[in-house]
Amino acid sequence: MTDKIVEFGDGFWNIRGSFKIAGLLDIGTQASLVRLKTGRFVILDSYPLEGAVKDQIMALTDQGRAVEAVINVHPFHTVFVKKAHEQFPNARHIGTARHHERFPDLKWEEFTTEDPRLHAQFADDFEFSVPQGVDFISSNPKLHFSSVLVFHSASRTLHVDDTLTYVSVPLIGGLRFHPALAEVLQKRAGAASEFRTWAQELVERMRDVDHLATAHMKSLGPQSDLSGQVKSALKDAEKILVAHENRHG
Repeated sequence: MTDKIVEFGDGFWNIRGSFKIAGLLDIGTQASLVRLKTGRFVILDSYPLEGAVKDQIMALTDQGRAVEAVINVHPFHTVFVKKAHEQFPNARHIGTARHHERFPDLKWEEFTTEDPRLHAQFADDFEFSVPQGVDFISSNPKLHFSSVLVFHSASRTLHVDDTLTYVSVPLIGGLRFHPALAEVLQKRAGAASEFRTWAQELVERMRDVDHLATAHMKSLGPQSDLSGQVKSALKDAEKILVAHENRHG
């Protein structure tokens, strides 16, 4: 897979990168460059920039000097964080609690990505949403469901890693919640209801979203009914939520 940039307009560029499983299957990954109202930039997720993609990003950001922050939104997407620190040494680097734990020697901002105090700092440009009723950082490192969703109102774009996935497969493909949902729902009464409420709020929020940047396989934009697609994804997940409620309440 060749790295490329997909421009959504209004200050949002989605970087489509490469990530191989076992060095063979390339499922892709992403980062996004977003221009703030101040004229400076934020990068969502860490990815090593190379070649023409690097040249374009550096040209946009005054050779990286205009990058205010790199915000990592997924606790289990950690492979490229060291490279991001090297490429943007003067930016604020923000990670989840797991980023801090795995790389304690790197220079991290105090507030983690999932912290509402961090969200308040960027409220002029972004809205953040943390899935409810599920483990944000699972004890099983193979369960990659939860990430912090980031809405950029100016470009009507949602940047999301894994929580929502898009697969280009006829009949069974489309927009779905990550298949690890059943395993990351917290094993307690009310967890499924909390997730359902959060997802229903997401359906409403998606009425103002035209572009969707997902970590693997594909980004979408522009789309006419992303709200309806998320509603359909929630409908598909309902059997998982009901089974959880039958077992845990």
